[in-house]
Formats: sequence, C-alpha cells, structure tokens
Amino acid sequence: MFELTNEQRKCFALEPVDEKWERIVAKPSPYDKHVTHLYLDGNTIVKCVMTGEDYYREREMTGEVSDDRKYLLPKTAKGKPVLLSSSNVEKRKGKGICLSYYKEHIVLYNENIDCDYFNCAYEDVNVCDTASFARWVENWCAETTEADYEDIARFARQEKRHVKFREGDVFRYKIGRRLYGYGRILLDYEKMRKRKEPFWDVLMMKPLVCSAYHIVTDRADVGVDELKSLRSLPSSFVADNCFYYGEYEIIGNLPIAENEDYPIMYGGTISRIENNVVYYQCGKVYRRLENASALYNEFRNNGVSFLLNVRLDILLECIEKQSNEPYWTKMGKRDLCDLRNPAHYDKLCEVKKQFGLD
Repeated sequence: MFELTNEQRKCFALEPVDEKWERIVAKPSPYDKHVTHLYLDGNTIVKCVMTGEDYYREREMTGEVSDDRKYLLPKTAKGKPVLLSSSNVEKRKGKGICLSYYKEHIVLYNENIDCDYFNCAYEDVNVCDTASFARWVENWCAETTEADYEDIARFARQEKRHVKFREGDVFRYKIGRRLYGYGRILLDYEKMRKRKEPFWDVLMMKPLVCSAYHIVTDRADVGVDELKSLRSLPSSFVADNCFYYGEYEIIGNLPIAENEDYPIMYGGTISRIENNVVYYQCGKVYRRLENASALYNEFRNNGVSFLLNVRLDILLECIEKQSNEPYWTKMGKRDLCDLRNPAHYDKLCEVKKQFGLD
C-alpha cells in the first residue's frame, strides 16, 4: 500500500516518521475498506496513517495505549479504556496537519484551527485511485518551492481564532494551491433566527448567502474597489464555518443594495403539524400561503454547503463569456432545482403569481 516518504511529508508540513517509532495495526471495524496504521513513541500514539485502494489519510495524533497494545487509554481519569480499534482511533481528534484523500477528493487541513490549506473541491484533479493519488503527491512535491515550504509551515503554526463577519463583507478564498477567488456575504440567516425575524427556516447549520465574483487570480491583494464592478455567480447557501474560523479572509465591506441576488426556496410545508401550506423565500422576502398546494415539488432548494458553489472551469468560462449561462447549464443537479435558473422562467412567473409577487 502507498505511504508518504519522509521527504514527501516535508512538502505537506507533516511530521517525519522517526525510525525509533513502533508501527502497529489497529483492529479493523467490520466495514473498513482501509488499514489503520499507528506509529507509537513508547506508549504514545504520534501518527495515524490509513491506507486503502481509494483512500489515504495521514494525521498527527496524541493518545496513550496500554502496554499490551490492545486498548486505547482514556484522556481523563474518569474515562475507561476502549478497544484499540480503527473506529475508536477515528473518534479521537488529531492535532496539526492532516492530508486526506478519498474518491477523487483531496484535502490538506489543520485540525487545530479547522481550516483548509488545500481543497480540490473547486477544481478537477483527476484522481480516481491510490496510484493516481501517489502521482498527484509526486507532482505536488516536485512543484514545491522554498516559498511554499515557508507558507505551509506558517499555516501549520497558526493558532485557532474566531472571526466576526457581517453582511456585505468581501472575502478572499483559495482555489487549488496558488489561485484565489473573491466573494461577498449577502445575508446572514442565523442572525435572523436570533432576532426572530420570520423566514422559512428549513436550512441546516448557520447559513449565510454568499456569491463569488467573476475573478480567478494569483493575486492575494485584490481590493474591494477592483471587485465592486465585477459580475458575480448566482449566490448560494454556505455554512459560516469558513468565515468563523478565518479560512476565508475578510478584506473589506460593500453595503448591501436593494437588488442583490438571493437563492429562491419554494415548496409545501415539511411540518407534520401543518397542512396545505406553501412557502416562498428569497432573501428577506418571506411569504406563507395557507389552504394552498405547491405548484411544483422540486424547488425547495434548501441545501447548505460548507464551501461556495464554484467550479474553476465553469467560473473561467463565465468570465470569458461575461455571463452566468455556463453556470446554469453545467453546474449540476443542485442548480436544476433553483427557480432562478433561466430554464425555469415560466415556472417562476407562475410561483410569483401564486403569491401575488411582481
């Protein structure tokens, strides 16, 4: 099975394996498709490496095991030892950098600060098995410069922080390893919850409405004045985690205008205590219609993502065409269920007419 070399680990700010460490295998869980390797310094777990046909995860850890290597000891005096199994190891939070690959998805993140350094979600990395992941690792290391070593080492040393943000804030986010995109927070539904302002609250987590500007650049110093005249992709629901922990860095603020773009949620109630109630939500526009039935059932559109709804290739095409047409036709199933999609124009008109909206 594939495993990083110590030279490769340096490129990801992972701790090298000391030849004095003991390597053991944790007891597998019934449905495991990977093997969980543990490196021990004495009785202390210092590293966990999980390997499989389309799976690789390496993380720094801490935790004590019993002398016979059968049990994972509790973190506190009140706890009890548990079997040294892959599932029990997985429950323990790691420390520092973690590199994770699973079925085409690669993430390099810092477990101490809950932030990603690299996430392939915005681009197509074409990694379908561990062999192609190994080639991806080789390319990453071959492209690593001294500046990259310093940058990822800085990221590994960062301390956890909690960042305040507000509607209108403009932010920077990473696309791949060296590119940046920029976006804006349009609405904070969690604050509406706290203020008990009415809206169709079928959203999970702490949802924000965010848009991404038509820009892809290697510059980390793009200012608000350069962005305010750019087009944006259609906005989407995003959990506040990336903002709260500072992964998306706030660079300024542009006041919210009256004609901002917001996702539309429409459909019948999901409550068991309500009957024949239909809802419409767009930004802060909230309508509730009793004694009515939904005209369509596929436009609830209440999914909340941890990341922006962006793909690099489609964003670049939108920039080239100066239009969001590629977004609506190529992003996928989620956007087919959005009433803002031009393909649903007639249906949107019918929905607005049902609620008496212009």
